[in-house]
Amino acid sequence: MTTTIVKVPSTWMVFLPGNRWVNLAQICDAEFLHEIGHLVVTWSSGQASTFEGEQAIALATYLVECQEAVNAKMSQIFIP
Repeated sequence: MTTTIVKVPSTWMVFLPGNRWVNLAQICDAEFLHEIGHLVVTWSSGQASTFEGEQAIALATYLVECQEAVNAKMSQIFIP
């Protein structure tokens, strides 16, 4: 039996509009509110933050890019 270890980065920093850094590795959940441009993020600590406007759109875009990068790595590890 082969054991595969997946290393998850503890920091995956991105720079948002408005001069704000965010660590994607600390996000547990992200959900848009009823209106676009309001993104609620739940952190690994359990606390929540709301991002609005350009920051919300940029963060959502980074999260999609992050998910695609992780999926690409996982497809190299797991062979169907």
